[in-house]
Amino acid sequence: SMNAPVMVELEGETDPLEIAMKELRERKIPFTIRRYLPDGSYEDWGVDELIVEDSWKRQVGGD
Repeated sequence: SMNAPVMVELEGETDPLEIAMKELRERKIPFTIRRYLPDGSYEDWGVDELIVEDSWKRQVGGD
């Protein structure tokens, strides 16, 4: 939200959380995750490098 451009086809969707989840599943969300390692160094991971499953549905009680 916050007037950021939508990175996926909406197909009638209006819920910002659902739109964000769709962007994440389609690997179109523009962010990087920085993972710090025990030695103080870090790895940067783009969303296109992540494995994104619908496991969040199980966590929140969905199908």
